[in-house]
Amino acid sequence: MHGSMDVKPETYKENNIPKKNLQIFIKYLHHSTNTEDIKEELSKLGHCLRNVLNPQYRTNKEPLNLFFVDLDPAENNKKIYNIKALQNKIIKIKLPRVNKNNIIQRMRCQKYGHSKSYCNSPLICVKCGGFHNRKECKKAQKHQQNAHYAETIILPTTNVANVTIT
Repeated sequence: MHGSMDVKPETYKENNIPKKNLQIFIKYLHHSTNTEDIKEELSKLGHCLRNVLNPQYRTNKEPLNLFFVDLDPAENNKKIYNIKALQNKIIKIKLPRVNKNNIIQRMRCQKYGHSKSYCNSPLICVKCGGFHNRKECKKAQKHQQNAHYAETIILPTTNVANVTIT
């Protein structure tokens, strides 16, 4: 045990956290622009690039006037938004859109966060919480709303002995 008092436990440091790549896209740059030229110009401005891609339309596979750029983690990454021109062309640099309101809900089991290919849960009615399809639900229209909520939350907490939901 001697010498153990001298050893201090390793503390949490921000330096131990791996930094993420910054993903941006460059708008209004013609699709015929060489990706190596974009890498070279941004490197001259002090940015370390990992990858530059020119996406295509889904249907006809024609290139877009847009470039996706992956930057290595660096202190000067936020300065890339100040760039207004590249190769004598006016550009706009933006972050990719992230739709946080679009949460996946499986229509079969009514659970969130997974899709059809990963669902092994039984069929659950969205109206009443029973083990049948919504179209086959026998509940009256006025009782269908919030029936699952009433059965799982309200009834277990009430002190009334003869309460039933029809």
